[in-house]
Amino acid sequence: MKKFRTLSAIAAAALAVSMIPVSASAEDTYHAYIGVQSASFSFRNAWYEPSYGKGVTGDDGMVYFDQITGWDGPTAVSKGGVFTDAEITGDGTYTVSVTDFDFGSDESLNLLFVSTDIPLDSGVTISDVKVVMDGNTKYTFDEAYLSPDAKEYLEPMCINIWNDDLGKEEGLFGYVMPENSIELTFTVSGLGAASAEAEEEAPAEETEAPAEEAPAEEAPAAVEETTAPKTGNTAAGALLAVMGVAAAAAVVSKRK
Repeated sequence: MKKFRTLSAIAAAALAVSMIPVSASAEDTYHAYIGVQSASFSFRNAWYEPSYGKGVTGDDGMVYFDQITGWDGPTAVSKGGVFTDAEITGDGTYTVSVTDFDFGSDESLNLLFVSTDIPLDSGVTISDVKVVMDGNTKYTFDEAYLSPDAKEYLEPMCINIWNDDLGKEEGLFGYVMPENSIELTFTVSGLGAASAEAEEEAPAEETEAPAEEAPAEEAPAAVEETTAPKTGNTAAGALLAVMGVAAAAAVVSKRK
């Protein structure tokens, strides 16, 4: 009975470790897209939006995510738009943008944001979000303001006329309607690629060997320490360690 209780406790510990959230690592690749909506509701929505997001083709044959979509009455029409999206492969600074658009007579934007596929619980942070219109920097967010409406992914917001924290209709930096281009530049931290690269480039420290080495005393055999691969998956490493303990405990119980 005692053996059963011991093994049950070890199994429970292993299960608890397996449920630890997994942090993002330098091996993960994510994506970022510019999102925008003008006063007359010409738009590019977030990539995951079910009706107009990435990969959605309408009954009219339009791929809405690949253009600025506007309206002629109830009919969707193209308002142009050439996009530069970003592939996020590690810590660093990235830019998403749109050019060659036609917002007609609109004088302001309702929404301006970065849509990413980085999970909220990834441990990644976004900072230094810079708003550039027609080549001129309009505003910089030292810390990204994340949309409270995005429940799964990091989505830095720059303009939202329905949000108090972003100044609503007045906005944090006023409204200068862009004529030719909109760029959003931002910095990603927490993937670890930059720090890993720095470690590789750092020269190894030289150590001096001792003048004499005293004979080593025999010591009882120690359990060999193992290091998990640097993938950012701490849960996997911890689970392996617990499984090792469980195996050892099972052997001991069997001998008893």
